Amino acid sequence: MKDKRDLIKEALRVVKKGGSFAFQDLFLWKRVYGDVSELLETMKSWGVKQVTFIPTNNQEFIPWALKLPFMVGTIGIICGKK
Repeated sequence: MKDKRDLIKEALRVVKKGGSFAFQDLFLWKRVYGDVSELLETMKSWGVKQVTFIPTNNQEFIPWALKLPFMVGTIGIICGKK
C-alpha cells in the first residue's frame, strides 16, 4: 500500500461507532507514517473520538538492545475508541 494511513483508515471504517481498536506498527518511523501527532489528528478527522499513542521504545520491560531504531525502537501502539 502506497500510504499506510490508508490501511488504518480502512480498518477504522469497519469498527462500529463506540468500538475500540488497537494497532501496533512502525509509527515512529516518519518515512512510513509521517509525524505521529499529525496522524492522530488525521484519525480524529475520520471520526475517531479517543486516540492515544503508546511508544514502546521507552517501556521498561523492553531490553535496551531491542530499543534501538532498527529493532523495536520505531514501533508504537495506537489505540482508542471510535
